[in-house]
Amino acid sequence: MFLLQRRSLVDRVIQPGVGLLLASLAVTATGCGGSSGAPGSGDDSGARVDARTTTVTDSGASASHRADARRDVDAADAGSAVKDAGRPDVDAGRAPVDAKSTTPDAALDAGATDACPDAAGALILYAIPPPATLDWTSPNSLLNTALESSAAGEALIYSGQAVLSHEIGHVNLELDCGATSIPLTGQTGGGAEWQSGADGVGIMFRDYPGSLNEWDDAIGDNADTVKDIAARQASGNLTQIKFVVNQAMCQRLKDFHDEYVATMAYTSYDGLDRARRFEGAGCAIFGAAFVDVGGLLRRSVFTPVWARWEFVGSARYANTDGTNPFYLYGSNAQALDSSGVSWMWPAGVNLPASQSSPIVPEGSVMDSWTGPEDTPFSIPGVTLTGPLVSAVPFTLYDPAMIEAWAEGVWSLANTAGSAASLGGTWTAQTVKKIHQITYDAHCVMPQTIAFDADNDDLFKDSDAP
Repeated sequence: MFLLQRRSLVDRVIQPGVGLLLASLAVTATGCGGSSGAPGSGDDSGARVDARTTTVTDSGASASHRADARRDVDAADAGSAVKDAGRPDVDAGRAPVDAKSTTPDAALDAGATDACPDAAGALILYAIPPPATLDWTSPNSLLNTALESSAAGEALIYSGQAVLSHEIGHVNLELDCGATSIPLTGQTGGGAEWQSGADGVGIMFRDYPGSLNEWDDAIGDNADTVKDIAARQASGNLTQIKFVVNQAMCQRLKDFHDEYVATMAYTSYDGLDRARRFEGAGCAIFGAAFVDVGGLLRRSVFTPVWARWEFVGSARYANTDGTNPFYLYGSNAQALDSSGVSWMWPAGVNLPASQSSPIVPEGSVMDSWTGPEDTPFSIPGVTLTGPLVSAVPFTLYDPAMIEAWAEGVWSLANTAGSAASLGGTWTAQTVKKIHQITYDAHCVMPQTIAFDADNDDLFKDSDAP
């Protein structure tokens, strides 16, 4: 807030908008990162800072040497999932088309308890909702409600109910497993987002400097993160999601965290990146990745409930602040159309972006995500079909949706003693002044595939063929 007060009027309008548009993708320091933007250049250099050996061709396409860069443009059948299914629904535990034949709880019902290992610890997600409701109807409505949420976040801090404003929400996590524990952490980042205000929705495609909340560097801000969680537990401004896990699961989750750190994936804070592929991440998908790599819940079931998706028309974004006429590819460049078909941007192909057509904040073109102003992309050697001809798809996990789902489950479980949702059976607790839901998943054995070898389609199970 203090940084915003020192900026010009234009800066104060643009900065929260950036935070918002990067919202569910959790791509800005003003939301996932805390109360103000972290230092950073905001420069799009055409090469990631996490040394993932990405090369850039003259055509603007990037190709990673990693073996998992393997996606084609196609219309994959997403079963019965439709865009509206992306709203919180505690009954969303319905079996998806590609789900395994048994859910975690089904293994217990089948009498497999003799082989069930002992409980060894717990994974806890801290879902922090935005201080005010965000309206995703259009980029402009998102910007305007972000401004309202920013003010509401500052009011929370002033009243002592929070230490960080998190105007677009946030997700923290910790793993309490003795020697295989992970301290309170979360993906965060940002820096100089306000400079890219003329890029429209491009602000959510841009890479920003990132860090983890477990560190007390300029971006991670561990001291304030710990204080913020404590203040929110005392005031009731978050919801906890707890998984009781066995030692094998503890080790799997710890190994993922350690590899995420070792690959320096955390240095890339971006709405298009997939955490389990070590591309970088926003805060919500970082938290969801731990649930996914462990196999604690099926991805095809929780993604429609925890994530939002959109198609962004070519006239709605630009890269006037960058050095290249494109944004770097990320594995979350996909979305479902209105009939439930999953469209994925070609693997490794960067997103073309105009450098000569600034997007006016609050302009009429931002009153919708797509429209007649959009023109077809021209990418040498690449043929696009369907909505991808003139629009970029993206899917992002939303702290607000995760928290709303958890609160819905808590209400049912608190009344009935337990609640079934997303393939698990949950109980309700109250910790200090906040609600917590718990899934005793200590009989669930961890997923065994390589972390970055998951299914390309976010709307399918990560270990589906």
